[in-house]
Amino acid sequence: MKLGVSERLAIACGITSKGPCRSSKTKGINIALGNDYLASQGLVSLKDIWINIHYGR
Repeated sequence: MKLGVSERLAIACGITSKGPCRSSKTKGINIALGNDYLASQGLVSLKDIWINIHYGR
């Protein structure tokens, strides 16, 4: 909830019986751990790396 997810979505993400791969595609996880948040944590985008390698930018 500290990352901007409503209480209802946070509970739904917490009690799911889905595995990590399927859970990563849920709305609550994508709101909390969006691309901006992941970049602020120092992670790089594989898509951006691929574009740089492929197009040479």
